[in-house]
Amino acid sequence: MNQRAKRSIPASVANFDALPNTARVDLPVVKAITGKSRPTIYRWIEQGILPKPVKVPGCQNSWIVGDLRAALGINPPTER
Repeated sequence: MNQRAKRSIPASVANFDALPNTARVDLPVVKAITGKSRPTIYRWIEQGILPKPVKVPGCQNSWIVGDLRAALGINPPTER
């Protein structure tokens, strides 16, 4: 079995539809939901296709789920 097949899908990717719009996700999740590479994601940010990540001091950059959904045209989960 190759290394790629051994890796599991991060929970935040598997449950992306269930995340609240205020949740934050990191670059590996953005890569997984878009199917794009890091350079393409940052190129899309420069072009205004994707929102800029939120910079949190002492932590890695993260994206707000609601902003990603809006940019990608993904409908938010319905309120229950």
